[in-house]
Amino acid sequence: MVPEDDGLIRDMRHLQETMERLLSDFSRLRMPLMLSKESVWRPLTDVYETDEELIVRMEIAGMDPQDLSVTLGRRLLVIKGVRRDPGRAGRRHFHKMEVTVGPFERIIEIPRDVLISSVDAHYENGFLIVRVHKGAKSLRTLERTIPVERGA
Repeated sequence: MVPEDDGLIRDMRHLQETMERLLSDFSRLRMPLMLSKESVWRPLTDVYETDEELIVRMEIAGMDPQDLSVTLGRRLLVIKGVRRDPGRAGRRHFHKMEVTVGPFERIIEIPRDVLISSVDAHYENGFLIVRVHKGAKSLRTLERTIPVERGA
């Protein structure tokens, strides 16, 4: 058995993040012949933990919390949603188009045991914040849909 090389693992994670970013950037190009209007996009997401909880912070400006779905179970946090095109009447000629609309889905592996009954999600200032409290409750079979509250 070969001991794990922290540098190699760090390099592989960096490569994965770079590839995800490149694919995300490519999908934002919106080339009409190559991508449909309903192409899937990947909102920028931070995942970190404190002594008491695991926190997921996702940048999803311009969305209505009713268009979001947050589910936790089997060590996976699944966040889905649709950012709708505000669409104005008439034809539009874009000089630059960088704000992605359409559906998205992010699946985040939960790295430790958490209290599935103690999860909250709120949307405020363009960010979805999901707080998952640490604990010794297994996520192997339980699943819970978390309502998304609008922040103050």
